[in-house]
Amino acid sequence: MILIIIQMLKLIVSKGKIRDMSEKKRIVILGSTGSIGKQALSVVEKYPDNFKVVGLSAHTNEALLQKQIQEFKPNFYHFKDGAQIQVQTSLFDLLDSTEAKVVDSLDDLAKIDCDLLICAVSGIVGLKPVICALEKGINVAIATKEAIVSGGDIMNEICDRTGAKLIPIDSEHSALWQCLWGEDSKHIKKLIITASGGALRNMTKEEIKFVTAKEALNHPVWKMGKKVTIDSATLFNKGLEVVEASKLFRIDANCVSVLVHPESIVHGLVEFSDNSLKASLATPDMHLPIELAMFYPERAENSVKTLDLVKLGSLNFEKPDFDRFPCLSIVLEGMKKGNGAMTALSAADEILVEQFLNEEIMFYDISSRLEKVLKKFGNEKANTIDEIFGIDKATRQYTLKLGAK
Repeated sequence: MILIIIQMLKLIVSKGKIRDMSEKKRIVILGSTGSIGKQALSVVEKYPDNFKVVGLSAHTNEALLQKQIQEFKPNFYHFKDGAQIQVQTSLFDLLDSTEAKVVDSLDDLAKIDCDLLICAVSGIVGLKPVICALEKGINVAIATKEAIVSGGDIMNEICDRTGAKLIPIDSEHSALWQCLWGEDSKHIKKLIITASGGALRNMTKEEIKFVTAKEALNHPVWKMGKKVTIDSATLFNKGLEVVEASKLFRIDANCVSVLVHPESIVHGLVEFSDNSLKASLATPDMHLPIELAMFYPERAENSVKTLDLVKLGSLNFEKPDFDRFPCLSIVLEGMKKGNGAMTALSAADEILVEQFLNEEIMFYDISSRLEKVLKKFGNEKANTIDEIFGIDKATRQYTLKLGAK
């Protein structure tokens, strides 16, 4: 009798409705304690009848992962080095026989049975688990630029073979993705991604030279993690997005361009062979691309605030300034050289941004050292996973040897 009562209780949701668990989309989130991961879990909270969390991972924030495991009750989780998390249980928790089991690696977590893997980890560490999921035919919603620019060609080959889909979470690429729905690729002339210009857009080169990490982190529009916010300030991030767009949408990178758009209302545009443009406009809020990726092929309701174009009044666009923000031109040069150069630049940037945040180097040291990295590793080949990780390791070692200021 007790077992029957427990099973009945498991079918009751907070609103008192009886639900069929099999109808929920099962999701795994890599990097659940980061900015994108936390927002993805807020979508689960908002739509409890649509999603079931079956896997979570974190690398450093044990306390938050602990709370997430307790609240969302995943079947599996991964913490750094496969460490086990102690989760407090209440009497009500005992009614749920599901107990989260630790897995040894992100690769193992990515292989568990699910409908969607959300990759929100930072850096190239997300590459292998994404490949593991795609090999199993699991759709992947990805916010990890570094993994795409290094291994996007490998991902595309696997998608062609398994039928899995690679779904963008970045606001710009989500916008392009929507603009391309229903369009014939032969009519695509150009992809245009927008950039807010970051926290330093209105500063002179001399002012930028002495800018502090605190100033560079003060983004005027978006609230993001520290790494991506600094990359936004240097425009390195926008260079990665050009390469990312070429990989995701399988278009020559020379057909992808950047426009600075301070309002961050137009997130992406597609120019077609007849010279017409299709644009995606929305209030700047990461919940929109996250919800779109999670609900696809459906849409959610009221993901962001309604856009009042009359109140907005005007939209402004300008060309990026390569002199004040040389990281963008460095990445575009690396793009021409290939995957090896992009793998090296991505790896070096992680080190350099961390050094800038720790006040070990100046702002323009980031770009000057990226130039050195490109000169040393620009002709390296990165056609396999082993080659990619080999270049990544060598670049990190080289970048650290460049020293502090």
